[in-house]
Amino acid sequence: MRIRIRNGKDFYAGLFFFFIGIVTVLEARAYSIGTARSMGPGYFPILLGYLLLMIGGGTAVRGLWLKGKGIKISSIRPLLMVSGAVLSFAFLLKPCGLILALLALVFISCLGSREFRIRYAVILFFVLAAIATVLFVYVLGLPLPLFWSK
Repeated sequence: MRIRIRNGKDFYAGLFFFFIGIVTVLEARAYSIGTARSMGPGYFPILLGYLLLMIGGGTAVRGLWLKGKGIKISSIRPLLMVSGAVLSFAFLLKPCGLILALLALVFISCLGSREFRIRYAVILFFVLAAIATVLFVYVLGLPLPLFWSK
């Protein structure tokens, strides 16, 4: 029996969400879960991971049943750029600081769009840097370095 993918976008997006859900649940198992009344640090990530598993599984199955458009090779560029931007942010945050990690995040993700304009990327970077600095560093008091950590 051969499985036929009728809607590639839904199927592969569902697999992507399913994979992220599996990784989230596996990583969150290292934390205590607690109870609904007294939640531990792993409660919400595991809940979110299972939710992603359900959404991803349902979306992938939907891609097998409902007919849709195929995936063009040009559709892969935004996915790769945005995924690369998120990964670069994760890897640059601690050694380079919040500001430089956001700079990489904005400019790498903007390269995924054909409508990329440097002026809008610069404006977006400054707005995000200001909001993230005020919210995460000053309001929430998270120990995030703004620039290179020592």
